Amino acid sequence: MKKIIFISFLIISFKLSSLPSLEVYFMYATFNSPSGPYLETYMSIIGNSAVFAKIDDGKFQSKIEVTMIFKKDEKIFDFNKYVIESPIIENLDQEKPNFIDLQRISLPNGNYKLELFLKDLNYPHNESYFLNDIINIDYNSSEIKFSDFQLIEAITPTKEQNILSKGGYDLIPYISNFYPNNINNLSFYIELYNTDKKIDGEFLVKYYIESFETGKVNENTGRFKKFISSSIIPILGELNISDLPAGNYYLVLEAVDRNNNTLQKTKFFFQRSLGNINSEELANLLSKFDIKNSFSGYMENRDSLILYVSCLRPIANQDERNFIDYRLKTAKVEDLQNFFVQFWLKRNNVDPNSLWVKYKEQVDFVDKYYRTPINRGFQTDRGRVYLQYGAPDSKYISKHEPSAYPYEIWTYNRVGNENNRKFIFYNPHIAGEEYELLHSDLTGEVKTPNWERVLQKRNNTLYDHDLKNADDSWGSRAAEEYRKK
Repeated sequence: MKKIIFISFLIISFKLSSLPSLEVYFMYATFNSPSGPYLETYMSIIGNSAVFAKIDDGKFQSKIEVTMIFKKDEKIFDFNKYVIESPIIENLDQEKPNFIDLQRISLPNGNYKLELFLKDLNYPHNESYFLNDIINIDYNSSEIKFSDFQLIEAITPTKEQNILSKGGYDLIPYISNFYPNNINNLSFYIELYNTDKKIDGEFLVKYYIESFETGKVNENTGRFKKFISSSIIPILGELNISDLPAGNYYLVLEAVDRNNNTLQKTKFFFQRSLGNINSEELANLLSKFDIKNSFSGYMENRDSLILYVSCLRPIANQDERNFIDYRLKTAKVEDLQNFFVQFWLKRNNVDPNSLWVKYKEQVDFVDKYYRTPINRGFQTDRGRVYLQYGAPDSKYISKHEPSAYPYEIWTYNRVGNENNRKFIFYNPHIAGEEYELLHSDLTGEVKTPNWERVLQKRNNTLYDHDLKNADDSWGSRAAEEYRKK
């Protein structure tokens, strides 16, 4: 599962405005098939956030217009525009049902930019929602490889073939990587390809949960299934997480042969509800919290609040990032205060101010060293990475190679349970300090397979996007530094 987007997010104890606020959850996953790779998109619209209008028979329905654009090399490769219609309701007093959408789009191997536009057609102001992301599809016919994960909310036997059907079951997607206390099972669907090219006969697929921070395996969640090698193997799995403590985790799948040698491994990041604070308890804490005396700073000044909330984005979860991305500029002072307090209460309900003070020191540090005329330090790629993962263990800085743009290579000895991870930042403008993240080998970060050629684009044309290595260039050390252990 490559991406999770919350198009709108309402903080627990307040509403952002009296106007309708479309709340949409979006994820996607890539798969392979005999006819070629394809992308599945999953979208859930929260019924109570959409506008239901009267239709011809006097009943009510919501209509959401979706526009998906896939670009390759800055040119439109595929385009899809359609309308999602909700279930019909009798009147506006009844509960408005949530409704889902699933699309399958054939996409050959390559890198694509997805642009997604959403519009509530019944909303008189015609407010539009937009997001974009980079999608990488890389399947071949010889390597053992897992598809992406599809998380599952419910599984029922297929009575009539439909868009949700796979392997004789209808799989209703779970469109979030956050599992609150009231969800006790984590269910998923995934596919494994080309085991018949590497092994003959039986092998095992193990799946388990490990800590994001330490890499330690949770022994109580381990399961395995036995399979016979084949070109495509569909896998349905479920893990009981009722006793899983709050925190950040990976769901891990590992294919192993008879000698317990790992054939292929994949993982998916998810969160268990933070702490033992439920919604009611959090609201109660919030009602008793004195923001003026508990947090330093000008917490009644809207401009200061916007700045303070904005700088939390590098360490925020998906829900919180959505508020920052889509609701920050229109939120009232009270809404910003509530968000800020809840953000730190969820992380430390005894002394949240101590965490904020420590984090603010890091924000001030990146603002001093990475701020540009255009962006504050935390808004730059280098500042974001520093705040999210901490200071790098080493840096290689190059500003004067003959054929390369100015660049920096940051090395982290360990991030979560991943070792020796690199980040390559470069300055395609040459002047100034506006460095961009070009490539990283850390899970979930930007991937640019031909980064060497892009880095040396000053003297190398990108005539063939399948070429990854740069032409021989005198004085270049980027590849050597990147491959250092």
